[in-house]
Amino acid sequence: MRIWPFRPSQAESDAARLLAAVTQASRRPELFGENRVPDTLEGRFEMLALHAALALRRLRTAQAAPALGQAFIDQVFSQLDAGLREDGVGDLSVAKRMQVLAGSFYGRVRAYDAAWETPSALEAALARNVAITAPAFAATLASFAVELAARQGELPLSILITPEAWTLQK
Repeated sequence: MRIWPFRPSQAESDAARLLAAVTQASRRPELFGENRVPDTLEGRFEMLALHAALALRRLRTAQAAPALGQAFIDQVFSQLDAGLREDGVGDLSVAKRMQVLAGSFYGRVRAYDAAWETPSALEAALARNVAITAPAFAATLASFAVELAARQGELPLSILITPEAWTLQK
């Protein structure tokens, strides 16, 4: 039995599907481990930020995507908030931690946006943000991100919200 009489908007429904696809892609096991991204909360945040930056980059090029973009960002931060609470952060500290996370998130999105066209700049930004101990993996991750962004640019927006849009397999 439904209690709430309103349905979520199409943008909210699509944003939920997009966030699920982004989250799934950002947690792929091959991204984490020795000489790769540390499998820590910080490492997972970094991969979520990278994949969310890819999504936002694609949404900026689509017409009628501002509502989807805003709903996506709202849901990203709701997920981060829920993660802090699950991790045991007290209610009084959540707001301060969320401000720090928001600053970090938007800083990374800006850094990646500035670096998309120059793979070496993207590699440097990833190495700096992700704290990768193996420079070769930073190059691999940058190459993957550039290829994925190019592939997603060719896909219709309706496919972006599916997990298939988040792999390089065609």
